[in-house]
Amino acid sequence: MDIRVAKPDDVYGIARVRVNGWRTTYRGIVPTEYLLKVSSGSIEWAERLRTALRRQEVAGFVAIVEDEIVGFVLYGEERTGEYPNHTNEVYAIYILENHQGNGIGSALLEHAVHSMCEAGLLIWALEMNPFRTFYERKQGQVIDQKDREFGELMLREVAYGWETTRHDSIMGA
Repeated sequence: MDIRVAKPDDVYGIARVRVNGWRTTYRGIVPTEYLLKVSSGSIEWAERLRTALRRQEVAGFVAIVEDEIVGFVLYGEERTGEYPNHTNEVYAIYILENHQGNGIGSALLEHAVHSMCEAGLLIWALEMNPFRTFYERKQGQVIDQKDREFGELMLREVAYGWETTRHDSIMGA
């Protein structure tokens, strides 16, 4: 496995992993109609991501196995300004289902953490996401929660926070 900085030309590979991640992680949690919208909107999402990467509004890393993007992490400044102790935010981290459990998520998060200043970090996850224990193992503390609409269904999201992105505070777990 290789990990490198995400480039604008990677957006379709990233979008494929994102769609796969949504389908496998949120199957039975998020309405099927919503998951289909994620799939059908993936080209537009990829083009917005391409622009954001070019403008350096978003940063990221991709994990590559046998010339295929199998995982990614996207991050940048915390979007709301509501969390003064958490000025960085991981916007998304997904790994293809058949590559999960191999340390790829930890490696991607570690690369992102190394790239951020030592200010705090925030990650949102659906409360029913079976993989949110990943953030708990990395010593993330629940700092907030909110309801989010997925089609006609309201689901709870939980914010995990770290007050510093020093390597040992997140990766030491």
